[in-house]
Amino acid sequence: MTGGDRSWNRPTWTLVGVLVAYYAFPVDLDNHLGIVILSSVLTFVGLLLIGWAMVVELGHVRHGEEGRSAQQLAMLLVLLVMAFSLTFFVLELVSPGQFEDLHTRTDALYFTLATMATVGYGDVHAEGQVARALVAGVIAFDIVVVASLVRARTRANSGED
Repeated sequence: MTGGDRSWNRPTWTLVGVLVAYYAFPVDLDNHLGIVILSSVLTFVGLLLIGWAMVVELGHVRHGEEGRSAQQLAMLLVLLVMAFSLTFFVLELVSPGQFEDLHTRTDALYFTLATMATVGYGDVHAEGQVARALVAGVIAFDIVVVASLVRARTRANSGED
């Protein structure tokens, strides 16, 4: 993208940075339980903040106010996917058996993307009650906030009411 539109540089580098952080995030349960608990709390707080930002954005767009750019929304969505993936991975480490066939961070990322895209292949799925509650929250958030935000932005861009 030399000399052209560089508006997607920041979201692209954000994706790269978040992927690196996601795979490097410490989750060694044997030696650092305090770090795992702190990390889990921070991840949950991060999920709340990202979710709140998307809900606020939906409110702005629905009221006809100028919303965030597509690039900013893409960055929020990347952060949301990574935070949910890490939450699912850590939950499976803390409480084995919450998910069927979720063994790696890549499994967790795959599961999160399949869930948010409403594909649900079934190979990795929630087994435990905590996992099912979290997945239900992801699905509800995806349907209510993300889909509504995309719909509202599409209508705003096309000039529909």
